[in-house]
Amino acid sequence: MSTVSANLPRPGAIPWRAIVRVLRPREHKHFLAHLLRLDSASRSARFGRGVSDDWVARYAAETNWRRGAVVGCWIDGTLRGVAELRRFGSDRSKTAEMALSIEPTFQNCGLGSLLARRVVAIARTRGFIKLCMLIAFSNWRMRSIARKLGARMAFADGEIDADLPLDPYPQATDIPRNEVEEGHPRSNLDAHSVGNRLISELL
Repeated sequence: MSTVSANLPRPGAIPWRAIVRVLRPREHKHFLAHLLRLDSASRSARFGRGVSDDWVARYAAETNWRRGAVVGCWIDGTLRGVAELRRFGSDRSKTAEMALSIEPTFQNCGLGSLLARRVVAIARTRGFIKLCMLIAFSNWRMRSIARKLGARMAFADGEIDADLPLDPYPQATDIPRNEVEEGHPRSNLDAHSVGNRLISELL
């Protein structure tokens, strides 16, 4: 499996070494542990409301690893950030939605942008033509990420619908080396609708 690594600044300490890669089903416990470490504000932004530990555990348990793309950012061997890609609508839909979650201590270090760029690359390789994000108006970090990606944003009812048109890679050989997720057949990375819109995380 390919990975992307980067040195990220940590105020008052040496830089972190961040490793970004697609998670495997056997890493479910790390995914759950990450979600449980989100504080109340981050959970509200991520899921659209305050949620309990039990609710988070059920959400993680119901994640369809066979048909979803879950990308993780590891720092010092611990999963500190996650980006999820889900197909929006029917199984034939070419629109996907993205959600990000970054643990509070690791915010404002560029992890969200790193994960978002990775998900955009995966969405393109999966053949999606549009990536959408539902962002709380107060979530300035996610608004900044969407803006940097070039998404079109529309404000309504205290939320922002951000849509990012995706141009497919013309050929497999045109895909940058670090943007290929090796070890997962295409069918395993196709995302699916999870019933509720994935809410972008307060990064």
